[in-house]
Amino acid sequence: MRQRAVRARANNIVTAGSERREDATSHASPLSAREAALGYLSRGWSVIPIEHRAKRPLVAWLEFQSRCASAREVDGWFARWPEANVGIVTGRISALVVIDVDAGHGGEPSIARLESGHGPLPATLEALTGGGGRHLYFAYPGGRVGNRVGLFPGVDLRGDGGCVVAPPSLHPSGRRYAWARARSPDEAQLAPLPAWLLHESGAKRAGHSPEHWRRLVREGVAEGERNATLASLAGHLLRHEVDPEVVMELLLAWNRARCRPPLADAEVAGVVESITRLHHDE
Repeated sequence: MRQRAVRARANNIVTAGSERREDATSHASPLSAREAALGYLSRGWSVIPIEHRAKRPLVAWLEFQSRCASAREVDGWFARWPEANVGIVTGRISALVVIDVDAGHGGEPSIARLESGHGPLPATLEALTGGGGRHLYFAYPGGRVGNRVGLFPGVDLRGDGGCVVAPPSLHPSGRRYAWARARSPDEAQLAPLPAWLLHESGAKRAGHSPEHWRRLVREGVAEGERNATLASLAGHLLRHEVDPEVVMELLLAWNRARCRPPLADAEVAGVVESITRLHHDE
């Protein structure tokens, strides 16, 4: 019975394809690729130019896995290639892990089966690809998270050494990548990467240096980094066996004193509770 329900859900997802895309796509006025790239850069994401209506980087991008381009470099790229797509480099440099769901190769049934066994994936940033698939953006968990092609049928993981084509790029199909309704970076927050996905990816969780944590708690973070940093701090404290209630109070206080601007207490509590549940599941 359970297997039939999973198959039915997967079939509904696939056959709903174009209708869901129309209903789910954000109706915000589209930015140019250059404007979008500069916006992503302002969030601390490493961006690169991608070939028009394709997925091939237009620059040698190894260095942009360890440093972000300057705004001047981004302007220069899009002045040289005004029709270029925009790519986001995943992994530690952007503090992003992206789950690439390929609808044409069984990705949606795979996600349905996984959610049946592990529970729904948390709401997070989500882009709809020009090929009918989805990119689910999650906060980088630390350590090293490498790319995994075929993590599950039709599901790839983009981490260190990877990149994804981002909205509003043009797909070879002629359709544009677009942020799902209420799931753009301006409307939603990055969710932590679920612990079971981290386990399935074979990623090795490694701690940052003590100086990293000292600097973080001393200097705080700006808008666009708050949720991911709170998740990282909560995980760090929990792994060192700090009581969850103490973690909650510490991070509520840290948010008020160091985040620019502070998040609402309820949002901080939601992040800490989510990380606490993941920590208990590990």
